[in-house]
Amino acid sequence: SSRFETAASRAERMFTPGGRRKVRTAADPPMPPDEALKMLKEGNRRFVKGEPQATRTNEGMRNALVDMGQAPHTAVIGCADSRAPLETIFDAMPGDIFVLRNAGNTCTHAEGSMVGSLEFCTGKLGSRLIMVLGHTKC
Repeated sequence: SSRFETAASRAERMFTPGGRRKVRTAADPPMPPDEALKMLKEGNRRFVKGEPQATRTNEGMRNALVDMGQAPHTAVIGCADSRAPLETIFDAMPGDIFVLRNAGNTCTHAEGSMVGSLEFCTGKLGSRLIMVLGHTKC
């Protein structure tokens, strides 16, 4: 794919001819942060309306992620609270977001911290958006 791929051609590649959402793999180019944020907002709107689209996966999708590797468009640091499942609230497909969860959204430089996972996600996997997501009544 071209480094200067348009949003329209990216959107075209994200759906099957039947209109079904595809999974992102390492074969996909990095997604610009503004487009990734737009996808997260659109997914959250679908979740709030009760109209999710990312509810079905199949063997081909799972195999694509195994065979080609992951290329999440966003790294999300979120609370470990079980009431806020990030993939669900963003109506995300497997491979869309790299989720890091902990209590209080803390990021320290201690060994085994989330910082190393973020470095992996942005460096190796090519994610260009990092979102830190909190919520009320934790």
